[in-house]
Amino acid sequence: MALAANELRSPQVSAVACKCHGGEGHCTGCDSRSLMQTHKQVEGLDGLNGRPGSPGTSVLGNGIDGLQGNVTIAVQNSDGSRQEYSALYSLALTDFDVEDENRDGIFEPGEHLFVRRITVRNSGGMPSPTRPIQLSMIESDWFKLVDEHDGQTFLPSIKEGSSVTIDGPIKVRIREWEEHEIPETGTLFVSHEAIRLKAIMPWIEREISNFEFNKVIEIKYPCELGAFKALDTVAQGSQSKLSFEVYNHGNVSIGPQGYNSRIVEIDVSFPEAFGELESEPSQWRESVTITPAEIRGGGSLVLERQLRVHSNAPSYQHVAVVFKLYLGKPRQRGPDGQYDVNLVHVVEIRMQVSDHYTIHPEASFLLVTNSETKGDRAQSIRRFVNNSLRMEIDTWNISLYAGLNGRDQDSGAMGNILSKYHGKTIIFLGNQFDFFGQGKKTIFDVCDPEVMATAAANDTNLVFLDTPDFKPYEKLISEISFWPSQPVSSIRVNTNQSHQFHSVPDFITAITQQKKYSDLSYEMYAITLSKKWQVALLGPETIAKRVTKQIRRGFPSERFLITFHTSSPLDIIVTIGFPHHNSMAALERQTLSEQIADTSASDGLPPVEAYMIVEAISLYHRVDLLWDPVTGSVSNDNAGALCSQFAREALTTSLIQTTYREVELLIHKAPWPDKLLPSNPSKHSFEELKTLFAAHLPALHAILFHPQALEPAVAVNNNVLSVLSYVLAATRPQSKRQIVTRALAPPHNRRRRTAAFLKTGITMFLINKGFTKIELSDFFSRISQVHRLSNSTKQNTSAAILRMIADLTKQSEHAVIKGKQDAANLVRRSSYLAPGDWDRMAAITKEQSKKVIGEANEARRMLERMLVS
Repeated sequence: MALAANELRSPQVSAVACKCHGGEGHCTGCDSRSLMQTHKQVEGLDGLNGRPGSPGTSVLGNGIDGLQGNVTIAVQNSDGSRQEYSALYSLALTDFDVEDENRDGIFEPGEHLFVRRITVRNSGGMPSPTRPIQLSMIESDWFKLVDEHDGQTFLPSIKEGSSVTIDGPIKVRIREWEEHEIPETGTLFVSHEAIRLKAIMPWIEREISNFEFNKVIEIKYPCELGAFKALDTVAQGSQSKLSFEVYNHGNVSIGPQGYNSRIVEIDVSFPEAFGELESEPSQWRESVTITPAEIRGGGSLVLERQLRVHSNAPSYQHVAVVFKLYLGKPRQRGPDGQYDVNLVHVVEIRMQVSDHYTIHPEASFLLVTNSETKGDRAQSIRRFVNNSLRMEIDTWNISLYAGLNGRDQDSGAMGNILSKYHGKTIIFLGNQFDFFGQGKKTIFDVCDPEVMATAAANDTNLVFLDTPDFKPYEKLISEISFWPSQPVSSIRVNTNQSHQFHSVPDFITAITQQKKYSDLSYEMYAITLSKKWQVALLGPETIAKRVTKQIRRGFPSERFLITFHTSSPLDIIVTIGFPHHNSMAALERQTLSEQIADTSASDGLPPVEAYMIVEAISLYHRVDLLWDPVTGSVSNDNAGALCSQFAREALTTSLIQTTYREVELLIHKAPWPDKLLPSNPSKHSFEELKTLFAAHLPALHAILFHPQALEPAVAVNNNVLSVLSYVLAATRPQSKRQIVTRALAPPHNRRRRTAAFLKTGITMFLINKGFTKIELSDFFSRISQVHRLSNSTKQNTSAAILRMIADLTKQSEHAVIKGKQDAANLVRRSSYLAPGDWDRMAAITKEQSKKVIGEANEARRMLERMLVS
């Protein structure tokens, strides 16, 4: 340390001394020079993260509004003056009126219209420009501009905050319609189109906004046809009126002599093959032209012409009277000075041409048609009855005669047509049809329940085809099944002495005896019970229900309606419904596939309808046909009552079904022990058995006691034997439960007693026909071919009959069951009805009858007004 200090104080020259000391080194005293040194430091490690800051707690809000800005619009005029405004002008269309050219209030194709009283408001802060702003219409599908002079107007300058209304007008043409736009027949031309305006500043070619306001106008013609009055059905050789009106919807008169002097022309035409129209008195043509002189504004003109149908016009064809309305074009004349015309309305009035009702004394059927019945529909039914059944059928058109009432050809008196066909078959078509201005109707709406009940009481069969809905049919059946035509209180007073009884057994005995000779449908009876203590103890309703059970047991295959009249002594009121062997059925409307199915075997009629018609032949007529030697034979070589194989099979099948239903009703839910049928029928005579057959099995009675059946020389045909085989098969056990029931109660079982009763009666019948023991044995062995418990397809006779019907009618078994409604299934047996319900039913049916009669009378009056001859 001391050495160093000494050296500093006494330096010596050395090789490294500075220049100041004679060396080559450098010191602070030497001349300055640049010295450059580089230093570098290595990065250190990152430190730890600091703590996160606390969330902000201050509430942020809008700042203070700045000062209100302002705009000044300065307008420098040509004279150097200057105006300042705070806002621009703002124009908006607020209203306008539209007028038609001929001032009838109707905007029609080919006419001009005028836009007038156009109102524009300036809601801005300065007047609109003083230079004119052009107003015109926006073209559309229906509106076309005319020339520039008439097709536009101009807006003046409008002060701020005020409105201006200018008269205009802007003239616009409604284009004429093209040929392809003519509406369909029966449709009136109407179109709606909006009128829209636009405003343009021509000097800058700029369209002003806020002109969205528009008005929709209706484009149509001022005239139309309406209020047509014509018959829905006209008869061959008849003459009737056609009435219609021409309406003028404009508010000025129109026509050659009207304020709006344009031609109005109506052409009316009718097919030449069917008839002609009256053009002038005693002059008839295929078409006529009517030119009214004037039709007042807002009014109408009634016009009338007569229609004459040729006596040889095809029947059950639908034709149309065609009405065409022509109207002269507005303000447009042709070179010859005449108006060109537009076809503005075409209407077709459809009507049916029908033949007159003609009665055939031997007719077995009546077909009731309506205005919607087509020719092939009526002809197919007629053809089947005429050709396949070899029977006569009459036709009554309900639309031709305004209902079911007609004037008798001999006496001239009015009466219901159905009364002429009691004991026969009436076929109704159940489709909808227009009925003399009363709207859509079906046959169920125009049938008087009392008339239908009377027909049913007289053994008339009713068939309803083309039924769209079964409910009206079910309602009709509920009304006429027993026909309580008068209240309970009136029945006792009006009951004949021969119809009054003092005990239920006496009543059952008398009815059993009477049924051998006549049908007792809708007969009223009174059973007076004199035991007052019994009435006081049990009550009248309980006693009436007990009587119902007694009658049901005494007549299981008949329909009785029972009630009581509170009196002293108690009166039980009984009425008899129509028998089960009467056919009253409705068939649903056939589908297209069913209509086009193979109908060659049934003469062009769907097989299901053909079968239903055969089934509806009256029981005694069917039995006559069954005993016919040709019908019953296997051969088809000879002419007979039924000429087609289908008809013969349908006849036999229908009688199998009818007799099976009787046996099934007899043995269904039968009480035990059975006291209805004899335990040993072989001890009874054939005449004694006849009474029981008539009382409980009337269809089988008709077969076994037919005049041909009682004639030993007449052979029993195969169809008769087939019916008897199925009858006997029906008494056999159809299930294991019935086998057990028969085994547990053999002496008193209804099924066993019915089998013995039928076997005895049929044996007596066959012996009377000359059957030997071997032939009898062969016949009864045939039953095993029909019914056999060991065979699944033959163990149920009802199912076998159903399959038989399905095969014959070419339907599924489900369709056979569901596609048809039968009164036999709707009202199966006797029942009790409380007196109050009885009286209500009587009142309802009477009111319904009154309504139908009233509507028929109104329809008749309209018919008479429309008929000329």
